[in-house]
Amino acid sequence: MKFNKSLLAAALGLSMAVSVQAFDEIYLTGSTAMRATIYSVLSAAGPVFSSAPVITGYGGKGNGDNYMAFYGTLNGNSSPSVINCYWSGSEAGIQAVASNSIPAFYQTFMADSLVQTSSSVDNSASTPPSTQTQPAMLAMADNAQSFSRTTKPKLTGKEVGIITFKWVRNPGLWTGTNVTDSEIIQALNGGAVRSVFTGVAGQSDFVYVSGRDSSSGTRANAFGDSGFGILSTPQQIELSGGNMITIDAGGDYIGDAGFSSGGTLAGTLGSSTTASTDQVNGGTGFSVIAYLGVSDATTAITAGATECAYDGVTFSSAAVEEGNYTFWGNEYVYQAPSGVSASAAIVYNGIVNNTATYCDGVKAIALTAMHCTRSGPTSTPIHN
Repeated sequence: MKFNKSLLAAALGLSMAVSVQAFDEIYLTGSTAMRATIYSVLSAAGPVFSSAPVITGYGGKGNGDNYMAFYGTLNGNSSPSVINCYWSGSEAGIQAVASNSIPAFYQTFMADSLVQTSSSVDNSASTPPSTQTQPAMLAMADNAQSFSRTTKPKLTGKEVGIITFKWVRNPGLWTGTNVTDSEIIQALNGGAVRSVFTGVAGQSDFVYVSGRDSSSGTRANAFGDSGFGILSTPQQIELSGGNMITIDAGGDYIGDAGFSSGGTLAGTLGSSTTASTDQVNGGTGFSVIAYLGVSDATTAITAGATECAYDGVTFSSAAVEEGNYTFWGNEYVYQAPSGVSASAAIVYNGIVNNTATYCDGVKAIALTAMHCTRSGPTSTPIHN
């Protein structure tokens, strides 16, 4: 029998293309605000891996990448494993692990063929050129499941730390440095005139909120802590170069607008809007406030935004620890109700037992450092 060499070569090429690396693989998703701390836990020798793993990233931001993979030998195992991470947001993470048997809730991770096994690489592209869709096994979340949009089935989880947040403002017409619950609620309901923020009559330009989508734990904490309501639908705007971009031709809000990434939101907040067109209420000039994890807030401030105190209290680690500054969340790791491998259990226990060591005391605070407790963002901290 004669073979067509071109067809044979094509067949061999196809075979090689689909024959990707095979790993014992654990799929981890959830909180973007906590990813830097978990990166530290996973990248070190000892907490999860017996020696420092090889890391693949997409985003060029190291511990701020949305896509990460860690290749190495897990504690107690004899062969290599991969922890494949996609940081989709806390609420998306809880939903993904709670519904991990339902394909519609599978998450998108980098393809196995991209995972490095010999030397670490952090690619500048924000997304991998090829991906795989898989059921999530583990998720990080900035709030307990009882304060989530997904309350069933009840997941096995453990609180591992405190995650901190800040409010910031862009360079707009409002130049204040403090936001209150009342101001936030009014702004989330479609904008508040600047007079609400300043107490000065006649300032009729508006202050709006730019924020995250419903997959975000930062949003759950911002809405819960302010009293707006975790499940309430906001009227947020988005910015691009100082211009509103989520407004339709009629000047109406388009759905439940919000960014999927805190880093992306942070990058929009350095632009001045003092001379921009207010597409909602008309006129020239408006202002924007936004809620962010501390790391993303630093990015926004570097770009030109200004940090705001919350209800008269300026952020500090001590203010969080004493319960005086209340914009923070209870950080959990959750595992799926089914499909959790023995290797995934090793990762879960490694995160539970070692996260406190890698909390930096600012972006994430160890539970042992806290002098107050609360069950979630709608409750008041109680001093120990």
